[in-house]
Amino acid sequence: MKRVMLIAGGSGSIGSAIAREAVAYGWTVAIHGRSEDKVHALVADLSGEASGEAEGFVVDVRSSDAAELLVADVAEQFGRLDAVIDCTATGPAGIVGPFSDTDPDAYGTFLDLSVGWLQRLAHAAWPFLEQDGGTLISFVSDAGVFAAPRQAMIGAARAGAIGFIRNFAMEAARSGVRAHCISPSFVEDSESARRMGSARMEKAARRAGLGLPTARDIAPLAVFLCSDDAARITGQVISVNGGLNC
Repeated sequence: MKRVMLIAGGSGSIGSAIAREAVAYGWTVAIHGRSEDKVHALVADLSGEASGEAEGFVVDVRSSDAAELLVADVAEQFGRLDAVIDCTATGPAGIVGPFSDTDPDAYGTFLDLSVGWLQRLAHAAWPFLEQDGGTLISFVSDAGVFAAPRQAMIGAARAGAIGFIRNFAMEAARSGVRAHCISPSFVEDSESARRMGSARMEKAARRAGLGLPTARDIAPLAVFLCSDDAARITGQVISVNGGLNC
């Protein structure tokens, strides 16, 4: 049986690039998203790939049982689950910008949609990942590693995810399960880049000696970390930033 990879938030720019890379390497890919149209469009686009296959799963991560339902649906469909990659990037308004302008009422919701969601996803996937030594990857951001203005809430949430993954990796290694964080900074042609605006992206590009990465630059790393070639690597936080932060 082909190995199965679940990509939560798989219909976004980075998730879809990973899905394309994984299918090319023969994975069966479960693509999750909130928009049925986006998920089904991506699955249709990947249907011509010869090596692997893709199926779509639509679940709203804001539901308290979303992680459990998503993992259960994927496992029932394919009978196994070998890798889980969390690319979700959702949150309420009021958590970006100068800290004095953020909304305290949004703090708890944002932490639950980032760290809490990741923990629930890991818990639901654990029984399947430990069967054959699977991999869990969380996409965070460099705000959780490198201090920057206007990033207090984002940085706190991403640092929380990093702390969870590193501790989880230590425990999970005893069962043959690996876990990592991939930490982009500014990613060209992504949804986050469009939200930031051209001025901020151009400034970042001038500082990145290797050039800012695209989703296609990041996807091979994610697929490699889930492969047998990375069987002795775990607990890593890998920043992909083109030299912007070192």
